[in-house]
Amino acid sequence: MDNKRRQLLTKPGDTLLLARSAFENSMRIAQWQEATGQSPSSFTFNANCSVPVPIYTEVPAGGRRFSEVNPEAMWHPLFWLPARVGNAYNLPTGPNKELVQESDAVRSIRVALEMSASGLYHPESGWVDILETVGIDVDNPADVDRISEWQAGGVDDLLDSIDLGPYLYVDDDPLWAIKSALALEAPVTEAGWAMTADYLMEAIWDAAEEDTFDEVRREIAIVASLAGQFLGEVPTEGQSSIEFWAEIEQEARIGNYASLQDFANGPMDAANEWLASTRDAFWGTIDELHTGLAA
Repeated sequence: MDNKRRQLLTKPGDTLLLARSAFENSMRIAQWQEATGQSPSSFTFNANCSVPVPIYTEVPAGGRRFSEVNPEAMWHPLFWLPARVGNAYNLPTGPNKELVQESDAVRSIRVALEMSASGLYHPESGWVDILETVGIDVDNPADVDRISEWQAGGVDDLLDSIDLGPYLYVDDDPLWAIKSALALEAPVTEAGWAMTADYLMEAIWDAAEEDTFDEVRREIAIVASLAGQFLGEVPTEGQSSIEFWAEIEQEARIGNYASLQDFANGPMDAANEWLASTRDAFWGTIDELHTGLAA
């Protein structure tokens, strides 16, 4: 597809699955809100995917879906998904096979697969500017006004005609993405744990280079907080992951240590060992995923 492309949240080299770092990923929620104007209740976000996914709801009579979105952001393909991709799937996964809405993780993976397979997202060049494909330029104030009027309910046959259907890869099975997402949920989660653990180990090493003991403690407390958020579901024997990282964070903030060396030999070493063990346990999943997704 020879279309204009733009970057939003991602950088050249980023895939939609397996975000590079826990910290960058946590920052993307605020960046998405600022860029699009959406509130957190209007999108789902999974730590293992690089971007939020807007929630598709019923459109009231006379209204427009995503009328709250900044008109300058309406170039993004995620705001123009057909029902097959945008709507949440109900799956027979309840205790008695009753229908249950797909998890945020499955939805994020499914949409990421659709966007990547279709070419609407490319790791090097970013997202296709959908509005540019119909001659609308979000860098032109007159076109931004046009989008805003349409979002408010105005008639615009050109904007109404936008259809991502021809772009989207369907294969012989329109359910290929949901089937793949369900199969990938566990390995993508495990690979995300490995990458996050590796990133946080680097953060610990960087913290050790801080100038003062107080600065080291502050940085380790941040690492522990991120680990509790992104690695809290890692299975462990005995003490849970959430409990472990809550304890590390508490020790970093208020623990009684006579010197930096005492602190390093205690909470810092314990945190590093936990992260190394988690990284090593799940790192092989990353190579398997890259091989499988490239096939």
